[in-house]
Amino acid sequence: MFGRIKDFLNSPQGRDSLLTTLTEGLSMLGMVLTFRLAAQISKQDLDIYVIVRRTIAFVFPVILMGAMVGLTRFVAMSNRLDRKQGYLRGALTWVLPMGMLTVLLSFLFAEPLAWMLFGSEDSAPLVPPLALMTLGIALHGVAYGYLRGKPAIGAANFVQLAVLALIPCSAFLIWTDMATVLWATGIGWVTVTLLSILPSAAAPRTESMRRERSELLRYGLPRVPGDVALGALLTVPGYVALRTYGLDVSGEVGFGATLLNLAAAVFSPVALLLLPAAAGRLAVGDHAGLERNIGKLFRMVLLGSLAITIGFELLSRPLLMLYLGPTGEAYLPMSRIIFIGALPFAFFNGMRSVLDAYFHTPRNGMNLVKAFGLLLLGSAVHLLVPTPWYTMGVVLVLAMFYLGWLTWRDVGFVCSELRRMATVGARHLRLVVLIPDRADGSTYTASKAQAQAFTRNGCEVTLFHLESRSSLIKLLSARRAFKRLLHRQRPDAVHVHYGSVAALFTVLVSSVPVGITFMGDDLDRSKVRGIAKPWMGGLFSQMAAFFASGIICSDESVRDHLWWRQGEAVVLPFGGDGSDHAPETLDFLREVAFHRNGTPDPVS
Repeated sequence: MFGRIKDFLNSPQGRDSLLTTLTEGLSMLGMVLTFRLAAQISKQDLDIYVIVRRTIAFVFPVILMGAMVGLTRFVAMSNRLDRKQGYLRGALTWVLPMGMLTVLLSFLFAEPLAWMLFGSEDSAPLVPPLALMTLGIALHGVAYGYLRGKPAIGAANFVQLAVLALIPCSAFLIWTDMATVLWATGIGWVTVTLLSILPSAAAPRTESMRRERSELLRYGLPRVPGDVALGALLTVPGYVALRTYGLDVSGEVGFGATLLNLAAAVFSPVALLLLPAAAGRLAVGDHAGLERNIGKLFRMVLLGSLAITIGFELLSRPLLMLYLGPTGEAYLPMSRIIFIGALPFAFFNGMRSVLDAYFHTPRNGMNLVKAFGLLLLGSAVHLLVPTPWYTMGVVLVLAMFYLGWLTWRDVGFVCSELRRMATVGARHLRLVVLIPDRADGSTYTASKAQAQAFTRNGCEVTLFHLESRSSLIKLLSARRAFKRLLHRQRPDAVHVHYGSVAALFTVLVSSVPVGITFMGDDLDRSKVRGIAKPWMGGLFSQMAAFFASGIICSDESVRDHLWWRQGEAVVLPFGGDGSDHAPETLDFLREVAFHRNGTPDPVS
């Protein structure tokens, strides 16, 4: 046993794991020390700093737009340095402008924002440095995601340690005025993160980064609601408590949420190492190996989460008194309540990379939005009905347990799918073909013939007919039926014929990768009659193309009408009876389904 541990630690993967674990531990200690230094100034300063950090966690995902996870995933899966750098530049094209806009708005609306966040316009001087810190932490997400995926583990860990521990602790050790501390922290974050990626960002470009930017946005944009929901889960309870019980209780709720974050951070090294590793295994088709790793991780994270929760509940008083000094007594009751949620939240944080790597759709984001919806319901009750001071702590715990259960369910599904794919092999494909017509309709006979050709080539095909594209009631009914079909058949991918409403419906509803075949007037709307119908249908097609996992065009002229992703779309002529190039189309859909990077050569 000791020999295997030694061999693992001597391997590059072992050294990376050890270094990342050490860095995360030191970063967590630095975060703990930061709040301790704030508490030494006064309880009010600690309450304010807690609100600042929770607000940053709430806002920065809007600026980052999923770039951190996307960069790690795509950079790790790319084997070309210029493409890796293209992903980095692509992320910076929106993070920098949006971050600077946030700073500008903080100067223009400092007083109303201060009233909303801190309960008083007198705190207006704190708002601009808070905005700069938000820009800094967003840039940290870009730098850390890029360096982790590259991989440049040493540089990534240095950035992590500097941003989470060294810079904020140094600011508190040098200054005691809160506004000055926040300015120093924001300036330090921006400087360190920009310097860490400057060589790659400034490297000569060999080609346009349009494709990389598009891939990042497609992957990241659907995850923004989930990222915002995660920040809101830990931040909104404090805002609600501010309106009902004032700054003191708001700070105590925010501090309890921060303790949840610290508990979940124990498993950050696992999640950070798993995402690029899992993406790489999926890319090469090692489903059995990935499933074994997930099983081991599942047990480790669950037992670790349980141990952390029980340990804190038993030792909370001495820990908080040691941590915050006499101030800790005021935070003890709320912290004990909220930390019950550490078990499900730490489990979510440890296992979320499994879902990020496997699903093209933002499964973690959807789960977070559902949990946030439950929290909003509890918040509304607390605002409208007189309830005790600890109510928001209880509501937060309930939302965390719901999130943990959703994660448990989805990880189980991933493991079962990996076992199935390891058994049947990557050549076997389960496919749902969505056709926008009645089952007895004759408009899409060629599409049905192509599906039959897929079956002759060894694919397991199920047809789904979207019989109405104009009735909202029928579309909602079709959504339920389509969801049931996906749950029952568990396909590897969905292939939808024709764009417009059919394609947009599919990419919005499907939980598995979607390939779209565009046929002509779904993109070229010049011959479509009407006023709203031509441009609405074209817009739906372009939106569907943006979020699709794969795009097929029937000829070059159709591909030319795409607003984006023209370089990724393949041309595969449909043919008169639908069977032309069916094997090539099936190969492309197989690449889409099994998370591969390759695509077949376009057919002219």
